[in-house]
Amino acid sequence: MDAFEKYHGLAPDARLRYRLYPRLPGVKVAGTSLTIQGDTLKLPVALASDLSFTLPRDAQAWDENAQVMSNRKSRSFAWGPDVRSPGLPANARRLGDLRLECEIDRAATLLVGYKPPLYHVIDAAVDVCTAFPGAWLYYADRAVFNVTLVHGKRRQDVFSSLLYGNELKLFHIFYDFYPLLIDRTYTLRIADTSWPDDTLVEIEYMEDADVASASAIQAVLTP
Repeated sequence: MDAFEKYHGLAPDARLRYRLYPRLPGVKVAGTSLTIQGDTLKLPVALASDLSFTLPRDAQAWDENAQVMSNRKSRSFAWGPDVRSPGLPANARRLGDLRLECEIDRAATLLVGYKPPLYHVIDAAVDVCTAFPGAWLYYADRAVFNVTLVHGKRRQDVFSSLLYGNELKLFHIFYDFYPLLIDRTYTLRIADTSWPDDTLVEIEYMEDADVASASAIQAVLTP
């Protein structure tokens, strides 16, 4: 929450939410509940249908070093910040929102992944969200076919090496996107300041690509 307030200028119109992503086979989403639990505190947390939620600032929770707990097996879900500016297309994210998510995760370490000792040395010295190469993992709502950065007339597709955790194949088992979130994972070089915060990150989903391909084939076959 402190990181959100500190870097709120990256996404001035956005609200801070968090989100769960099922990451293990057989996880029962229905009936999932969250609570803030401390030594004596047990405070229920409302969970939306998309598995997103907000958290209150609670003095007792802070004093008791409380944690947010689910009623599911440990690591059944990936946890992450969910920062979204209003008014965006359904298939798009705003780059400043995603940069702010990085700063929140840097502070709270919500996303689990392989972080060698050198990472912690660098993170102590500089902001890893803004320092080169400044790459960060994100989860889309569904399986990804393509990701494109768009600002004005400038467009750039994200390289396939930055989709599905391709750069991290030897370390997949250490990451929360393994095994169920691989097809929803994409990586952005968010430290590249040539792309401003209001850049749109357009996501083409697998089912959209399938529909487009079917339509193109039908057009060719139709006399």
